[in-house]
Amino acid sequence: MRTSFVVSIAAVLLMASTAPAAATGDVTGSVPPPQPAVAVGPPNVVIPNPPLFITPPRLGFYAGVETPYDIIFAYDTYYLYWGNSWYRAASYKGPWTIAHHDSLPPIIRKYRIESIRQFRDLEYRTFLKEKNHYRGRSFRPDKR
Repeated sequence: MRTSFVVSIAAVLLMASTAPAAATGDVTGSVPPPQPAVAVGPPNVVIPNPPLFITPPRLGFYAGVETPYDIIFAYDTYYLYWGNSWYRAASYKGPWTIAHHDSLPPIIRKYRIESIRQFRDLEYRTFLKEKNHYRGRSFRPDKR
């Protein structure tokens, strides 16, 4: 009988000592609240003039040059690689919407952005060297 009385008193004291801590949310060993979700909106990319697009033979699609952006034109759509994400738009000026990797055309999806940049830069050097005699495909979109 005395043992059960001691256990009961110990239980009451234990609950009484944790009640103030629980009320303040300061419980040792508690799990911190989750971090707030970060929503990434479309990039605020401004391309004032139509960029020049060339087609590196190894890639098979147009890649933008003379612009600080990684922009591609394929299947009548512009694709922009920005902040580790792909975006798409009907115009090189946007508005840009997220393009998940699995929704990219297979011809773009099969290359890493580093390879696209490498092939683009190599072809651009050829373009600059050959100037008016460049035999590759190139275009500059209309200003609309």
